[in-house]
Amino acid sequence: MFRKPFRLMLCILFLSAILINLSSCSGSEAPKTLDAKEITSLGNHCEGLERKQVDAWNTKDPENLRQVYTDDIVHFDGQPLYTDIGEVIAMAHGIFSSFPKWQMKPGETYISKDQCLGTWINWGLFGITQDDPGTEYNLLDFQGDKISYWRLFYDQRFDKAWGGEQFIDPNFLSQFASGWSGGDAAELTKFYTEDAKLEDSLYRVAITGQPAIQNYANSFFARSPGASWVLIDSFGEEKAENHPELYPPPSQGGVFAIKVTDAGGNPCEIIAAVILTPNEEKKIEAQKIFYNADTLLACGWAK
Repeated sequence: MFRKPFRLMLCILFLSAILINLSSCSGSEAPKTLDAKEITSLGNHCEGLERKQVDAWNTKDPENLRQVYTDDIVHFDGQPLYTDIGEVIAMAHGIFSSFPKWQMKPGETYISKDQCLGTWINWGLFGITQDDPGTEYNLLDFQGDKISYWRLFYDQRFDKAWGGEQFIDPNFLSQFASGWSGGDAAELTKFYTEDAKLEDSLYRVAITGQPAIQNYANSFFARSPGASWVLIDSFGEEKAENHPELYPPPSQGGVFAIKVTDAGGNPCEIIAAVILTPNEEKKIEAQKIFYNADTLLACGWAK
């Protein structure tokens, strides 16, 4: 695949800007109640983007993708990197030719303040069947109703179908769930590096370092005593072997049911998707959380 150095440099600068912006914010208070109108609006927007994207791919006409992506779309699909709409369309031609029986439908979406995490349900490729479909997780930035940044993660069904070196570590994700279910912020913090970053943009939280994360965890445990995290699905991406400096750090994550109680003391579940960047020692260097909008409303976290 032909690479455009100028666009690659823009991509690197774009990613660096995100990290700088995150590091400039702080906050470790317990989550406050969110605004229901804003949450509903964000949820509807993300659902619309994901539906529009899947509908365009389902036409099997690559030219229809121009209605979905900006001309300068940046797309990470594991190791391949595409840096404009022309490259994405060329990639789509190859996929449609290789997988004529590929079918898909939109799945659940998860929101943050400024990004969407959407899902595609896939079958008819890599031996994946409609009875046991595979899920792609799409991290999206957008400009209006078009997608400007698209990073792909794959669930364990793709992981199994491809074989080779697995990019999802179930033990790492189980440790994460156990830590956030244990109620011990000091013990939980041991899973993070000293300068780890944690972002929860719906609650305007962007913090760095173990002490700040410990304070944030204490606030969460105080607000939701007895909360437990249960892993529903997992996803990840492979590590880039060639020119890794051009790619985001390889990450993995999962969809979790956070079991809490509502204001009336009734059992309730917040469904959240978390992207985690581990280091070689399986300690968390970065964490970003997204929420299913409907569950925030149903549990009273948004009013």
